[in-house]
Amino acid sequence: MATDQLPPGLIPASHSLTFTADTVPAPLQQEHALGPGHWGVLRILEGSVCFVNLATGEETEKTAPGEVIIEPGVPHKLRLTGPLRCRIDFFREPDDETK
Repeated sequence: MATDQLPPGLIPASHSLTFTADTVPAPLQQEHALGPGHWGVLRILEGSVCFVNLATGEETEKTAPGEVIIEPGVPHKLRLTGPLRCRIDFFREPDDETK
């Protein structure tokens, strides 16, 4: 199920470097998924990129300023479509002790 916002209560965990079309790591352009309880927000700062949801086959072209919510366990990849500057912010669901 696709969503356009993060669920409430997530805890910021980390973020990636800022990538350009020349520096997006190859693993992000191949099938991968976030682990259980981990969410991501792909932030397109300049240019555009295609987010491919491999579970549904949906391809979404996002342009700056834009973002894609990445849900846990959903296989996906990025397809570069031109100039780009982006980063990924990661969040996690709270542990029982942090709720």
